[in-house]
Amino acid sequence: MNMRPVSIPRRALLSAPLLALPAAPALAQTSLVQVGGQGWLFPIWDNVERVDLVALRTALGTLGQAITILREARIEVVMCLIPSRNRIMRQFLPSSVRVSPDAERRYSMTMAEVRRVGGLAPDLDAKFRDTMTREPTRQLFFKTDTHWTPVGAEVAAVEIARQMREGLRLPPSPRPGTRLGDLQQMNIAGGDLPRLLPAPQRAAYGAEPSFLRTVLAAEGAAALLEDDSHDTVVVGTSNIQPRFGFQPVLSNQLVRPVGLSWKPNNIGPYTALLDYVRSQAFRAARPKALVWNHLEMDMLNATNNPSWGTQGLSPANYLTELRRLVA
Repeated sequence: MNMRPVSIPRRALLSAPLLALPAAPALAQTSLVQVGGQGWLFPIWDNVERVDLVALRTALGTLGQAITILREARIEVVMCLIPSRNRIMRQFLPSSVRVSPDAERRYSMTMAEVRRVGGLAPDLDAKFRDTMTREPTRQLFFKTDTHWTPVGAEVAAVEIARQMREGLRLPPSPRPGTRLGDLQQMNIAGGDLPRLLPAPQRAAYGAEPSFLRTVLAAEGAAALLEDDSHDTVVVGTSNIQPRFGFQPVLSNQLVRPVGLSWKPNNIGPYTALLDYVRSQAFRAARPKALVWNHLEMDMLNATNNPSWGTQGLSPANYLTELRRLVA
């Protein structure tokens, strides 16, 4: 059976404008946050001025080996690589910041490695740029928070599902995907960046609204099924948590149930994957397809990067452990 896209209702417009934030005080930046234009804040740890290509190539080697291990265990891997917020929203960066040629290559180099080892690598960078050109009022990232908006998550989920339908040829599911309704406004009470500013500056930044797709209850025979098994799972960090709505849209578009396993980003995507393959859910029924969420800015980091605390194993030990768990 051919899998066809499921249209998402658009009775509530994603293009509705967001509330404007006040202009940032002219205090330049703190040690952790750069103050940009039109209310935008940028974390300095996403460095778009200098990129260590040696570290990037080394980290991508580990990523490629991890994907190979999963595929050898008959688990297809789909890369959900979220573009750098600092790079893609560069028009709002401080005027002193210039995106380097190496930073421009960071995303495409990651995509190339994923594809080289047989993973599916939807180009969300190109999709986001196209969306912002055609529909500039659809805000894909929050201004004062490091995460994407539910709008950005929806754009990504629809594109990833389209490429999965075309590229993976998953068997039809006996159970339907998530039913979706209209959009409802949701507010992020306070972004994670203003709290890093000096106290006098924080008051300039308030709540930011976005629009989240509602999830409808199952109907008919589907409502009688209590089995929560699935053959597709999303694994990663905080951008795929339920409040951004990525998983339900992916499930809707794939017309099949989709599982979710996520951890905070200070644990990192590599440990998030290990935690999932150690879980009872994985042992009970390993998936046919795994959508692995990463951030572009993290692609230089080894599995044991200090920013991920004590959770990380060395690359060699990480790959050995992953191989053991999926054997």
